[in-house]
Amino acid sequence: MKEKLKRLAPKLGYPLFYLVCLVVFASWVMPYHRLKERIVAQFNALQKPGAGAQELSIDEVTSSWLTGIKATGIKLLVAPGDSTKPPAELRVDEAKVRVSLLSALVGNRSVSFTVSAWDGKIEGSYAERSKDREVDVEIKNLELGQAEALGAMLSLPLEGRLSGTVRLAMAEGKASKGSGAVALDIEGAAVGKGKDFELALGKMGKLSLPRLNLGSLSLQAEAKEGILRVNKLAASGKDVELSGEGRIQMRELATDSIADVNLTLKVADSYKTKNDKTKSIFGEPGKGGGLLDFDPKVKSMKKADGSYAVRLTGPLSNLGTMPGSLLPPSPSK
Repeated sequence: MKEKLKRLAPKLGYPLFYLVCLVVFASWVMPYHRLKERIVAQFNALQKPGAGAQELSIDEVTSSWLTGIKATGIKLLVAPGDSTKPPAELRVDEAKVRVSLLSALVGNRSVSFTVSAWDGKIEGSYAERSKDREVDVEIKNLELGQAEALGAMLSLPLEGRLSGTVRLAMAEGKASKGSGAVALDIEGAAVGKGKDFELALGKMGKLSLPRLNLGSLSLQAEAKEGILRVNKLAASGKDVELSGEGRIQMRELATDSIADVNLTLKVADSYKTKNDKTKSIFGEPGKGGGLLDFDPKVKSMKKADGSYAVRLTGPLSNLGTMPGSLLPPSPSK
């Protein structure tokens, strides 16, 4: 056995030594500035004009150990649905991507990644096997108040700590054939980022409202054959109760995915009577309606129990609203 190892050692050792040297020296001489330019150019070339279109820029790309790269100063500009508004900005402090050599040796592609942003982290992996793709992401404690682009997409300033998982397998590499599960939770969810916020109401213009506390917001969804079914969307905060369900038809670009989701919102009486402004907007309980009842669209969403049934439709980058179906409110804690 020892004699056999002695004979095989040079045959195995020299190629292995050569491979290690190749990887090491390649990482030293890699033209990272050209790699950065290529990443930016290819990403921007994939974007379609209009709402949700993204423009990427990166300050620097360098090596990360032997088989990885590190990008810093990442910035995404996201085109708004309203052409009169400036693009929303999404900043990422640092992103690391590492390639699996073992997967490459058998003809597959597999990378792991870590993104540091908004006082939290996103960790995960991406794999290509034959024609199929898999994505596995874990989100850890992201502060949504720092994600300006998300607030711009929803037309509402959000805050709260986001955590959860996204696991998707895409047959033939297509999101339209994807299956898997999404589980997201936001602790301390609120609209307003610590101050009043503006709510656009068509012909009535914009109304200013105090910060709206949603409490803990939970989303549970399951994907099958490209349809992401929202089984649970619920929040029960001191200012509002929310429940929702529906479906999202997945597309290659997440912002192009088509939503059809029904929401039921019930605003607490304590919020309606918080100050003179909220009293005039919602009306005092038992004393008639407020300014919202003068908007025909909003009035058609209001139900007998004072809750609002809203249907969200269209691409995620530019959601539209219409009267929806009434759902049971989320249970109180």
